[in-house]
Amino acid sequence: MTLVFEQVRNAPQMHALVIGVGDYRFCKDGSQYQRPKQGAAPSVTHEYTQLLSTPVSACTVAEWLLEHQRNDPVAPLGSLDVLVSAADPVVVAGTGVQRASHGGLQARIGPWLERCNRHPQNVAFFFFTGHGYALDTDQLLLLDDVGTPGKPFFNGAFPLPDTRAAVLAACHARTVCFFIDACRTGEAKDLLATPPRGQALLDAPPGLPGPRDAPLILSTADGASAYGDPRGLTRFTVALLDALSGLAAEQQGPEGYWDVTTHLLPVLHKLTKRRRTDAVAAGAAQVPQEAGTPQGGVIRRLAGPPAVPFTLGCRPREALLEAHLGLVPDRRPDDRLSRSPKPERWQDRVPAGHYDYSAQFAAGSYPDSECRLFLLPPHVEYDLPCDAAPGEPV
Repeated sequence: MTLVFEQVRNAPQMHALVIGVGDYRFCKDGSQYQRPKQGAAPSVTHEYTQLLSTPVSACTVAEWLLEHQRNDPVAPLGSLDVLVSAADPVVVAGTGVQRASHGGLQARIGPWLERCNRHPQNVAFFFFTGHGYALDTDQLLLLDDVGTPGKPFFNGAFPLPDTRAAVLAACHARTVCFFIDACRTGEAKDLLATPPRGQALLDAPPGLPGPRDAPLILSTADGASAYGDPRGLTRFTVALLDALSGLAAEQQGPEGYWDVTTHLLPVLHKLTKRRRTDAVAAGAAQVPQEAGTPQGGVIRRLAGPPAVPFTLGCRPREALLEAHLGLVPDRRPDDRLSRSPKPERWQDRVPAGHYDYSAQFAAGSYPDSECRLFLLPPHVEYDLPCDAAPGEPV
């Protein structure tokens, strides 16, 4: 049992199940990997290697939930179950975490559903990061005991479509969120005599689930890989936590609350696109996809306006060498931000809202300019037009 947090109440809550797999014991470079004998046919176990960013990412998601979701006014964290397979033992919030084997997850998914079903307004949160295998419309998610000797390689994997369908049929929570951070490729298909099936985690009850707020966000497109920093987090984890932290927040009316809802995909697209320039150049683009039925239910309510990252400059760009930039929030002139002349554009974060943005030029090479900006998440990028002063070439 790896419940790292439990505070179940008779009120709407979020119940989270977080899984991260990086230490694949029976795969290439794993602690129990059996290297093929010389001259032997290629093995599927050789196609899947060890992952470093996925265990760290799962632990980071768990820690984020403990820090930011515990006291949420709409869906406070009611329980957090974590399974992580890493090279070294994993501890989250002082609790030793169980490895993410097929049997281990199968034993935990039932109790997670029971907690989710304790209130009809609950939010179910399922996060997986690790190896994935996709063939046609199927997606298998690989747990740490794939490749166990004497068993079909994919016995340690579970089918995502069947598992999600069974969860939706058994779960009575108002919102069921699946976040899947795994490749959607089939590298080993040429080594398999028949398409793999994996093993189901639970049986679906009879009958089909009715309409549900049930996003299924996949970290990458069909046939594409998902990527991570070996010294840090996966790209999808970074984007997801940024979105949940407020970059996906929308204000409910002019003076209303700032809420994060299940309509996350458009913001995730923008966040991954901002980080995609270098990746595209290296042939490693990653585009998240929505495969579920999000209906806009609130999963997080912020205490105030979210901090919005901005990139502000001047047009022409060389005007920045002389521009004294200023940003003044509406109705709070004493909170003015400023920046002295520099060649690069101004990057920072400020609370969402209306601002007066100005560029002043002491030397008079350009006329002073000013405009009104509405800074909203996830990001604002703007260059203030600064035409040359009369008679001054630019």
